[in-house]
Amino acid sequence: MSTNIPTEIQEIANFIYRTIRQENPAADSITTLHIADNYTLIAQGTDNLKPEKLWLLDIGTEKSAHKFFKHNPPTPGEVENAIAIVEDEVMPLHKLLDPTSILYSSDKRIHQIATQTISSEQKNRVILSRSDMENIFNRLAAIISGRPASTDTLPTDNSFAATY
Repeated sequence: MSTNIPTEIQEIANFIYRTIRQENPAADSITTLHIADNYTLIAQGTDNLKPEKLWLLDIGTEKSAHKFFKHNPPTPGEVENAIAIVEDEVMPLHKLLDPTSILYSSDKRIHQIATQTISSEQKNRVILSRSDMENIFNRLAAIISGRPASTDTLPTDNSFAATY
């Protein structure tokens, strides 16, 4: 995790935060999640223009897929290793984040995960609950453990697994 963030990445984070903040003006505190190919951004704040807190994580969809997954679908061991690394990167933020903040993401990959649930769509938004996430994880785990991918609608590429 880094707080020394290059200017161009800060500008991306500010744009995403500002866009989501404009769409959700009633929320007191928001947290935005952006998973790029080679990094992940988490921004949090109450300001309308830019977040008060910004973190850059050294994990991203393609970076993680290439670094951790040698098989398609990845093996259970590859997934466990990836989870451990991601948790080590993400867990220090747990104590730094405002627990009342609402998490938002405008990422197409996150939307792809969300559309695999039974949650309803409202306009361009999909609400993704914790139980929905657990359901998708269990489906992905079953495929990784040997269930034929053709029995499910989950994408079979490693980028999906890495994003998840």
